[in-house]
Amino acid sequence: MTPLLLAYRGLLRLVGHIERWIGVSLLIGIVLAITTQVFTRYALNRPIIWVEEFSVYAFIWGTFLGASLGLKHGRHVKIETYVAHLPARGQAAARLLVNLIVFFVLWLLVQEVGKVIAIESRSTSVSLPWPIPRAWFYSIPIMVSCLSMMATCAYLMLVEIAALAGRAPTDSPQSIMDATSHALPQ
Repeated sequence: MTPLLLAYRGLLRLVGHIERWIGVSLLIGIVLAITTQVFTRYALNRPIIWVEEFSVYAFIWGTFLGASLGLKHGRHVKIETYVAHLPARGQAAARLLVNLIVFFVLWLLVQEVGKVIAIESRSTSVSLPWPIPRAWFYSIPIMVSCLSMMATCAYLMLVEIAALAGRAPTDSPQSIMDATSHALPQ
């Protein structure tokens, strides 16, 4: 694998680690907020009005970051029944085609979400302690996730192109995040 691909993979791994920590932080925030809400509602009889809205927004962000992280870990649903019977180069070509299709669909989605961000930015959050444009809770998480997944698909396509050109192993990259995947040829 070329040094450029290794650097690209390292960057994607860094992004993946950041996505993981943000996701974990969001889950912790949801649990703490809802626990506090239960206590204040039932013990003090004074519910906090913004907890539900915060929890929903944190869940939305966590969902889309999780989708992006799932692609980096190779955990999205895939059916390899037909592809598994192809020769190694055929498998690489099939994976290249699938990643190209996924990349194109994500690109189309980014184009449409870009239009929606302007519309959603006109309204703000309802009950949070400060007004935040709604785009930060609906469209922007989708945009961030799609851009991260596009970068991941681009890397996976480059790996498959290198495999088809004979410059890399033709086995399937299972996970960008796994330290043992994409072992370099000696």
